[in-house]
Amino acid sequence: MPSPDRLRRLHDANDEMMTSLALDHRIRVAVRAARDLVDADAASVLLPAPDHESLLIAAHVGLSDRYAAEQRIPMDELRASFKAAGQHVVVDLLAGSLGDRELVKRERLATVLSIPLFFREELIGSMSVYTRDPKRVFAAEDIEIAHLLAASTAIAIMNSRLYAQAVAQRELQRHLVDALPEGVLIAWPDGRCEANPAARDMLGVGDVASVAQLRAAIDARDLDTGAPIDLPISLAFQGKQSSAEILVTRADRGDERELSVSAAAVMGPSGEFVAAVVTLHDTTDLRSTAREREQFLSIVAHELRTPLTPLKALAQLVRSRMRRSQTQGTPLDLDSLDRNLAAIERQVDRMNGLVNDLLSVSRAERGSLRMDRVRFDLAELVREVVQRYVDATAEEGRHRFSVEVPPALPAHGDQSRIEQLLMNLVGNAVKYSPTGGQVRVSVTPTDGTAEIAISDQGIGIPADDLPKLGHAFVRGAGRAGTFAGMGVGLYVARVVAEAHSGSLELESEGDGKGTTVRVKLPLPPSAGGGI
Repeated sequence: MPSPDRLRRLHDANDEMMTSLALDHRIRVAVRAARDLVDADAASVLLPAPDHESLLIAAHVGLSDRYAAEQRIPMDELRASFKAAGQHVVVDLLAGSLGDRELVKRERLATVLSIPLFFREELIGSMSVYTRDPKRVFAAEDIEIAHLLAASTAIAIMNSRLYAQAVAQRELQRHLVDALPEGVLIAWPDGRCEANPAARDMLGVGDVASVAQLRAAIDARDLDTGAPIDLPISLAFQGKQSSAEILVTRADRGDERELSVSAAAVMGPSGEFVAAVVTLHDTTDLRSTAREREQFLSIVAHELRTPLTPLKALAQLVRSRMRRSQTQGTPLDLDSLDRNLAAIERQVDRMNGLVNDLLSVSRAERGSLRMDRVRFDLAELVREVVQRYVDATAEEGRHRFSVEVPPALPAHGDQSRIEQLLMNLVGNAVKYSPTGGQVRVSVTPTDGTAEIAISDQGIGIPADDLPKLGHAFVRGAGRAGTFAGMGVGLYVARVVAEAHSGSLELESEGDGKGTTVRVKLPLPPSAGGGI
């Protein structure tokens, strides 16, 4: 039986060991206590290497750092020496030893008392106490006190490992929750509240410490009625699940977010309330997209219906005249019939252009808008497109057209796409000058580039709108918003220009002062600038 003094010192060592859950602290206390309690020259605690093939010295006192760093004890040899807790070996290191004998000789170690560290029949390491005096013998009391210390050290090591695992698991869970794109709130029974970064961003709150602070920090309203509403944490505290669609106004920025919120209680093994978990899904963009889609479909339906109505009327008129001619023998007015058919053709062209623009937008958004490049005459193409609008507007007589292009201008690109670009831009010049006026189209070749300029005397563009235009489904505000259209023509023209390594720029001095669109397209080397 160890003496009362040794037992008291052992008790003090165990108390010091328990002052921290850190493994390094505990094993350092253990080796100091082992050397002092056994009155030895050195002591160490050995723990498995990462590969579990050997034991490494994890803490030591009285040994050189080199010995501690280089000595390895094969795990198989240790298992052969120890089958269960309560065993020990005393090894004459001068006669033979586990590990590297050269290291032992250099360290001048004579004898070691080695005690295994077991936890639930698992060998988790060993405690070694060394002497350098070959005559020193470990007494029974030395061995017993070493066993008592080894037992408490094994428990301390496992507690530290379990604690470290629990901390690592909690940190992993926290990092996972923080990484979630969805907002997560966790409310504890004592009123504490934790929010991951996504939730803090959605609600516009910082590190909220309590549920009460959370409620005070946000303005939440029912998405349908606009009535004030509480986040459904209260029902979760009652062990119930709930969900709501809410509108949150961020206090810091004043902007509104539409959130789909669900709350549920987390219950313990005995049915006790453990926590309330609230998930927040930001549906602002989704709902906005849905509204934009509905608006877009409405605009498309209107745009397609607009040419269909006169098409039907013209078709009915032509059929009526043909029936009258057949039944009454009245000769057909061929000039009138030609005008009717020309009007039908224009409406069909309008629908075809609309469909082509929509397909181009879809392909551009997917990155699959192809350019089939061929050699063609850009000057001739410009003249042809302008002539179509001359013919289309001749009956109304409000617009005057001027075309300034070279006799010929060889170009290399997708002719049908360039034609689409020109149709959209000249069409816009006509459309947005409802009172008529001059539409001027020019092509100027300079330094391997053709600049196409299309100017009108129409409604113009406010300065604030200039940077916004040219994107898909974006239309001008003010007077421009009263015109039919979907905001795709200018976007398609810009995409086509950029797909040819060119550019598109808008110029306007403001409301009512007309607009100029400048498109720059590279010319093939043979075109030059001398045409």
